[in-house]
Amino acid sequence: MEDPTQIIDQHLTEGAFYFTTTQWQGRLSAVNDHLLRLTVKQGGAWPTHPTIQAALPVEKNGDETVATGGTGQAYRTPIITAQETTPLRASQPDQVSVGAVKLDLTHGQLRLSRNDAPLVTIYLPTFSNSGWSLRLRTATLPHYFGGGMQNGLVSLNDRLIAIATENRWTLGGVTSPVPFAWTTEGFGLLANTFTKGAYDFSELFRGAEFSHDDPVCDVYIVIGQTPADMIRGYFELTGKPVRLPRFSFYPGHFNAYNRDHWVAVTAESAGAIQFEDGNWYKEYQPISKETFNTGFRRGTITVAGQSLVPNVYGNGQVTFMDPDENGMPRRSIRETLNGEHDFQFSARAVIERYRKNGFALGWLLPNDGYGAGYGQTSSLAGDLANLRAFRDYAASRGIATGLWTQKTLTPADPAHPQKGERDLVRELNEAGITALKTDVAWVGEGYTFGLNATAEAGAAMSACNRRPAIVTVDGWAGSQRDALVWSGDQAGSNWANLKTHIGSYLSASLSGLVNVASDVDGIYAGRDPLIALRDLQWKAMTPHFFAMDGWGDVPKLLGQNAPAPYKTLAQAYLALHTMLVPYLYSLAALAENGAPALRPTWWTGDSDALTQDLTDQFLVGDDLLVAPLLDAYGLQPSGAAKRAHIYLPAGSWLDLQTGRWQQGGRTLADVPVPLAGLPTYLRAGAVIPLTLPHQNPAAVQPDLIVLAVPGGSQTTTLVEDDGATLAYQTGDEALITLTTKATASDLSVTIAPSQGKRVVAPRPVTIFMPAVSGAAELSATLGDALLAVHAAFGPAPVDPLSRWRTLSGLTIDCGVCDPAKRLTITVAGLRVDAETALA
Repeated sequence: MEDPTQIIDQHLTEGAFYFTTTQWQGRLSAVNDHLLRLTVKQGGAWPTHPTIQAALPVEKNGDETVATGGTGQAYRTPIITAQETTPLRASQPDQVSVGAVKLDLTHGQLRLSRNDAPLVTIYLPTFSNSGWSLRLRTATLPHYFGGGMQNGLVSLNDRLIAIATENRWTLGGVTSPVPFAWTTEGFGLLANTFTKGAYDFSELFRGAEFSHDDPVCDVYIVIGQTPADMIRGYFELTGKPVRLPRFSFYPGHFNAYNRDHWVAVTAESAGAIQFEDGNWYKEYQPISKETFNTGFRRGTITVAGQSLVPNVYGNGQVTFMDPDENGMPRRSIRETLNGEHDFQFSARAVIERYRKNGFALGWLLPNDGYGAGYGQTSSLAGDLANLRAFRDYAASRGIATGLWTQKTLTPADPAHPQKGERDLVRELNEAGITALKTDVAWVGEGYTFGLNATAEAGAAMSACNRRPAIVTVDGWAGSQRDALVWSGDQAGSNWANLKTHIGSYLSASLSGLVNVASDVDGIYAGRDPLIALRDLQWKAMTPHFFAMDGWGDVPKLLGQNAPAPYKTLAQAYLALHTMLVPYLYSLAALAENGAPALRPTWWTGDSDALTQDLTDQFLVGDDLLVAPLLDAYGLQPSGAAKRAHIYLPAGSWLDLQTGRWQQGGRTLADVPVPLAGLPTYLRAGAVIPLTLPHQNPAAVQPDLIVLAVPGGSQTTTLVEDDGATLAYQTGDEALITLTTKATASDLSVTIAPSQGKRVVAPRPVTIFMPAVSGAAELSATLGDALLAVHAAFGPAPVDPLSRWRTLSGLTIDCGVCDPAKRLTITVAGLRVDAETALA
């Protein structure tokens, strides 16, 4: 039989290596010395862009809203932004090389080596009616990661994963697929395609199998030494992740206004909610195909001749306060953005509730689709003016305004826009919005559609010198250039979803979708304040999260409506989150170098953590480990419970919950977690930049608080810029290096002079060294001069959780310091308190 992989011709032309068999033609080329391209076709011209499938079936999975606001695949946005500019060199008749990488092609096998060490063997593709299949094999069994947001998964070993838009938001589903997977052995594969795929890692002793429904096999090979190298290589190919505006690092609130009606009911009525006037109301929606409620719904009422169906809050007995002779309410109050009908039923009132309750908030997105819109005037121009009025009001409270969308962003006839249509350019320029959510009704078909949508919106924002702030689902390779990827619609009051989210965050981060987020307590259901609080506690340690209000069994308000003590604890954790913004913002800004803000436990090199079991804890940067409470194990009436196991990587870790040191490289079992607690550990030597708690982005103070942990030496980079525009792309930023160095009894903290074009004003600086005592000598310098400081042992200078814990240590008040000068604090004679307890 004829061998279809037998090479019958091969030659090097203009830096690319071409080879031919009896059945297909192949080409090898290079972007640089660590990014290679392999293209194999069965005939025709070499492809100029990725293959798309024009008539894809849309996976709805029970959600009838999916892809109802737009559909159709079209190539407008590339996956790959890099060009092959590095020529290959011929070493031998069957071998080419680039840099330290050699490629041997014999008997249908492409063998890659680096510095003469074998790296991977790629078995040239086979083709069928459905597409191509490619196998990769290594001498050892590597660990595979990637594939996009694979819900609940981190390690891909022993898995068969779908590279397909599934619109399935729970465990095992795929939210935003990325045709990219890589290994700990130092190589990865990115398919340049918009077609469905399946990656099989279930029998790695035979190799990993990559397949796509594509007649052309066009793949890029990423080669690197570390996980960060692999993700950075992905960015080199597909583009750097967007640096999101600072407001997006604060809690967001999303809901629909200008659509729903509120009817006065008794307190005992199902779904009744008490408002500021002391009365109780129930929410109803007008019947509309855009709201997807045209069918029968129990509890339908008629008010002033208009039929209204109950919103999702409750389905039991309802008693109206002012019924007519037919038992129907005489009056309803329609929601608005600005409170024209009744202020308490407005988006402005939502902002005021956050302010009154002391809850942090950074941005608010009214839903303009699903029958809502952003105004109740007779024209698009009038509605835009209404949106501008709300935007101005929100801005005066320090809150950014965005929209989300059910369908396209431009009028059908731009010269004659109609009420109810979208005009993103006018929304940006006239109404002043700064964010957008591309919802599943619009982008739910995914593939080119989702990527085109975020690229279009991102270009419109960039044209206004605003950073793209786009929340999306159903992304693809390249989505990171414009968007923050959201995990989709989950139900609240569900322990399982809490754990699933962690795996979703990590799988997306390891796939290059480094800006990730989800809803606190989901969008649906949500009657359990305990689960809602446990969800908020760990998400407060991540860069982005939202309250997705209006679809749950109760309002989703990040705990404002929860009973004591849940409400107080929710407020404290939101305050803690605002303190972390400098650290989280800096990690996200530096993620373009390949290290995502959220990282798996093994990221810093502990091979014992390379296991499929660690999908329920994560690192924030290299030095902060979070192990959330995710189930009811050991649950007590007080809300306290136990964490069954926590793996601490090698090294020493300070437990912020107990104030005691723990030795890493081992598993802790049955860890007690009080209701106010979140198992959180700081690596010895960690240096974390913080600021004072505040309620919104405009209320932030310039103070810098440096949390410096004894016992080790680490470095962190603080990134500061204007937080809003694209000026950072031309160097308008400041990079400030913070370093700890430790000996047996000494600890020094150095804040290096800021680097970059941006000038940082002098500001108060405080250093806090936890769990230490016994300092005999302290010295401080600012630039070349000695600096007088004030030092004292005692509780942490600022801690929103101080009602529930007392973290003690040494606080050093450095006064107002000029960031252009080096600040060094050295403390000699320290004693690390191994048994420092927290109250």
